[in-house]
Amino acid sequence: MKFTEIQFNGYASFASTEVLKLGPRINFFVGQNNTGKSALLRSFRSNFQQSPHRNATTFRAELLTPSVQLATVQFSGPELYGTWRKNGWEIAWDVGGPTLNFEPTARALFSQERWALAIQRSENGTIINNPPAPNGENLRRGAFLPTLTGPQFVAYDRGNDLSLIINGRWAEAVFYFDAQRYNVGRCAINLSEVLQPDAGNLPAVLMRMQGNRGDLFNTLKQHMRDIFPTVRNLSISSPSGSSDLEILVWPVLEQQHRELATPLNESGTGLSQVLAILTVAMMMDEAVIVIDEISSFLHPAAAKALVRILESRYGGHQYIISTHSPEVLSACTPSTIHLVTKTDFTSTVVPINVENIAHLRALTNELGVSMTDVFASDRIIWVEGPTEELAFPFIFEETRDDSSNERQQRAPQFTAVVATGDFTAKRTRPDLVFDIYDRLSSAASVLSSAAAFAFDAEGLNEGQMKDLSKRAKGRLLFLPRRMFECYLLHPAAIASVMNASLDDAPVSIEAVEAFLIAEGGAAKYKAGGEWNGDCKDEQWLSKVDAANLLNDLFNSLSNARLSFSKRTHAFGILKEILATDRLHVDGLVKFVKELVALSRTQV
Repeated sequence: MKFTEIQFNGYASFASTEVLKLGPRINFFVGQNNTGKSALLRSFRSNFQQSPHRNATTFRAELLTPSVQLATVQFSGPELYGTWRKNGWEIAWDVGGPTLNFEPTARALFSQERWALAIQRSENGTIINNPPAPNGENLRRGAFLPTLTGPQFVAYDRGNDLSLIINGRWAEAVFYFDAQRYNVGRCAINLSEVLQPDAGNLPAVLMRMQGNRGDLFNTLKQHMRDIFPTVRNLSISSPSGSSDLEILVWPVLEQQHRELATPLNESGTGLSQVLAILTVAMMMDEAVIVIDEISSFLHPAAAKALVRILESRYGGHQYIISTHSPEVLSACTPSTIHLVTKTDFTSTVVPINVENIAHLRALTNELGVSMTDVFASDRIIWVEGPTEELAFPFIFEETRDDSSNERQQRAPQFTAVVATGDFTAKRTRPDLVFDIYDRLSSAASVLSSAAAFAFDAEGLNEGQMKDLSKRAKGRLLFLPRRMFECYLLHPAAIASVMNASLDDAPVSIEAVEAFLIAEGGAAKYKAGGEWNGDCKDEQWLSKVDAANLLNDLFNSLSNARLSFSKRTHAFGILKEILATDRLHVDGLVKFVKELVALSRTQV
């Protein structure tokens, strides 16, 4: 289930809105406090509640018009059928023609991979504006029941509307989290496997995870350590003389005396929400996770860490997040950003194109966006650009040691340098710029380390690199190869990522390898002298202009249908390599670990 469009009429502070487009991954609604963001996000809950719009001329109850939500939602046939089977409802729609055709037609309907439904929710309930088109003549209402082999026709002229299944799936798949304190750290002992929408059975779900999926529970604990520096361990137990389960938060790794742990219900604000959000993300398939005012219950560092984890590790879900603070926007690659403003009684929603300078100016003016994200971590590693900002923490998490010492360390924050040219251009003062970044990185805490830097060697000679390292006082590392893309020349991973974006004519591994062999020695890729016909040769990989090579490869093998995007495709290729052939990026993994170690040393 994924929302692709949403629109409102007469709802809360929204008199009416344009059709708001939503993407498959992370969607942000940003704006100042009290602009209507929370009401907008509440509308995604399974129970759509009336909240008629009021203004200076229309405010008496008898004059108000009902609130209406219009949504285009993508379902798969199998997921809807799964909801139907679990509940066993008798569902009906119009049918015609021979009775023998009814069941094959119904089976085809629920086997569709993508089913986009236009749904209207109001005081009249849920209405599907584009229900399945009936076949045949002399149409009659036909009732069906779900069976193991598919829908079974049972009778004419009875049965519930198809919207019953839609409402059922909506209730299963959409999870809403707000900024209120969650007292979900204790519940009665039960065998719950799926988290309730209000997270009321969280202890029971985590107890089963701890017992049946121990590795997953360990990953959950590591996520909590990375988000909250004061959380070192978690456990679920039953208090003496009680029939309840309780979540305990430990400030140390060791769990020796229960009295040293703090019940979750007595712990800091935000821990319960994050624990529930991560539980949904880790255990559900294709959920819609709605998080209202993430910056209200989380410190900027924690909010950014959570969003990074959700995007890099659990990207199969759709996230709809509101915030009044800009910090989290820089922590991921959002599908969409909408700016919510309010004048007098009426809120307005405007899509923001972050690539457009005019829209960016509107966003910064409205939110006061600044370099505040610099203060979100006690250890900053400045990297070359946004791709490295996304890739390096992912590498760190995927290859993290499981030693006791490593588990006690908090992950550093990787942040893209605004313009790396400032460090090398003659018209600038690199030593001054480095000093500025050092000050920014250490301003948040007297305990913070000085900044560490990581750059490509692209366009620099040995003398220039030594000079820059000296200016950086030993806190700068250069990537061992010319650029980040040099680690991505892996035929199988490239083919996999390309084919995920191509609807037809898939690219073979052999075709990718053949292109690399045919073109690897070309002068325009700047490594002709090192080329020996082997695209795995380390000397060639360290010198080749891999960015341009990948750009030409994508263009050629896709017949100009797909252009290489460093931000999108590079990260995808990296993830594929880490999952299937980690040795291929062993040098890059070692480089990231060296960076992390450098960030932990004091000047």
